Amino acid sequence: MATEKEMNELLLENVDKDKVRTRKMMGEYIIYYEDVVIGGLYDNRLLVKATKSALEELHSNPLASPYPKAKKMILVPDFTQHGNLTELFKTIKKELKK
Repeated sequence: MATEKEMNELLLENVDKDKVRTRKMMGEYIIYYEDVVIGGLYDNRLLVKATKSALEELHSNPLASPYPKAKKMILVPDFTQHGNLTELFKTIKKELKK
């Protein structure tokens, strides 16, 4: 099942659009924070890369695979209720750039 355009629009309403952008790819949306891939919208689910800090911050969130045989990522079930997605994305980006 592909991610709906409305789901992408909802995500973009909940982040700093100067720092976060998405790109549609094969029916899903890849999420970039300052041009670094930090996650994506897959099957209408927000999945972020499982960095050490993200795992600590989202310790109660389940891991899920975006597609068969892919590396597991952290599921953010109701991202509209997350305190600050932009800060989470920034934290993930910092770890990926080390």
